[in-house]
Amino acid sequence: MRAALFVAGVLLAAPVARAQEEVPEATRPERLYLNSGVLMGSSRVVGLGGAYVGIAEGVAGFTHNQAALAHRSPLLDRDWDVGVTLSWMNLPLAKVNGKDLDNDGQADDAPETLQLQGALMLQYRNFGLGFSLRNYQVAYCNTVICDASDRIRVSLVQSSLAGAVALGRDDFIIGLGIYSAQAVFSHKPEGDWQYGDTGLALDMLYRPHGRSYRVGVSVRPEVVGAWQRKSGQVPFLAGRQLYAAVVSPAVMSLGASWRLGKGSERYNQLSPAARRQMLEGDHFSEVPAEEGAAGPAGQWLISAQADFISRVENAVPVRSFTALTTPVNVGVTGMLQPRVGVEHETWPGRLRTRLGAFIEPSPFTNHLPRAHVTGGFELFLFRYMDDWALTASFDVSRRYSDFGISVGLWR
Repeated sequence: MRAALFVAGVLLAAPVARAQEEVPEATRPERLYLNSGVLMGSSRVVGLGGAYVGIAEGVAGFTHNQAALAHRSPLLDRDWDVGVTLSWMNLPLAKVNGKDLDNDGQADDAPETLQLQGALMLQYRNFGLGFSLRNYQVAYCNTVICDASDRIRVSLVQSSLAGAVALGRDDFIIGLGIYSAQAVFSHKPEGDWQYGDTGLALDMLYRPHGRSYRVGVSVRPEVVGAWQRKSGQVPFLAGRQLYAAVVSPAVMSLGASWRLGKGSERYNQLSPAARRQMLEGDHFSEVPAEEGAAGPAGQWLISAQADFISRVENAVPVRSFTALTTPVNVGVTGMLQPRVGVEHETWPGRLRTRLGAFIEPSPFTNHLPRAHVTGGFELFLFRYMDDWALTASFDVSRRYSDFGISVGLWR
């Protein structure tokens, strides 16, 4: 009798033990939407409202138009050049908890935000190579107490490795590169869960010699990053089921810029290095004599741009990972994002001031877009091996504000 009871107990307990050991291996079918609406880049780019595809100069422009890698400074007198920039956005100068980060009309429960960006550019003659990295981190409360050690942090990481070449009299530049879109979910007690994938990007800049305008194009295809599962990981973080992938929509940007004022015809002038290389190639007739003219290339710079953002399928907002409500689909239709910016040489060679604006469309259905006002300045600091400058910017909108600083080279 005792043996029979023992066998019966084992049989009854076995399903319970198996149920405790079995862990669902499936993720949720939806994909998290990586919204690029407010992730714009360096302080100069932010100050100009993000309208930088049609400017594409300096290391700050590399992340928006890869043609900037082979766009030589008009004062460059050597065969090579180096550019570097480091930007810290989301400075603690404004309230964080009340921000609407995804433009759904509601304040997000995000007690922490941080955006860092760095880029390095190397140029040799009419070739350029560069690498950039941008990390945008948002922390969400896991519990009502919202203890700092128990928050769920989401890092959206975009990186790019690209090269570019300038053709003719540097009037046509092509950039090609590999960029990645990644998301990292982290919870200190448990570790990190990573998503990501890569895609090809093709950018171009037309800067006709002797003219006061430029035209730029940037194309970024859609990137879908699946969960990069590590050994022993389960599709749960802080008790929440993970999603199948993250998705970054395809974006095509068209931009143009104009120089106004005295000397604006020198906006696209050749650098001394480029003129020397053309002379070395026996292209004497192609080197115009007026290229050596001194003075600023116009005090005013005006830039305009339009971003065409594609629709995506089966996507939900990032904050839905920590929300307790049923997630809604986003990005179901294509969107248009116009931008405009103005820069002025307030103190030639020492100070530049900027003002810009852009309209941020909402990826949520039946939600209106919101207008942003941006601005900032660039101040020459000192000369040590190169000319160094400090750049500051701001971006304000309904339920949103952002302040940032950058350190880079004066060009």
